[in-house]
Amino acid sequence: MKKLIAVIVAVTPAFAFAQTLAITDVNSLTYRLTNIGNTFVQILVAFAVIWIVYNVIRYIVKADTDDRKPIGNAILWGIVGLFVILSLWGLVRILRNTFYTDTTDPTAQDIPHSPIPSEVE
Repeated sequence: MKKLIAVIVAVTPAFAFAQTLAITDVNSLTYRLTNIGNTFVQILVAFAVIWIVYNVIRYIVKADTDDRKPIGNAILWGIVGLFVILSLWGLVRILRNTFYTDTTDPTAQDIPHSPIPSEVE
């Protein structure tokens, strides 16, 4: 119960400074979902790193080789999990950049063009 209270007290400032952004179009929706996804992935990455470090410390402390095998497997699966999490984060980034929904008109620098020679020979 004390841990739950400590977590609530630690997270309360995040709720106090939260901004209410109205979802008015597809851009604001994708922006909101991207922020939620990034926060979730950051929490998962932090958990995976803590898991790996915790098990590495346990692996170093254990002297008997019979006790080390399950801890070594936990380290391995922690690294695999971290790889999967980061891969999913990269996939989300690729999809976000592919389906970017910007409604502004392109500028002259955004439009590809071929150079035209100034003088015809």
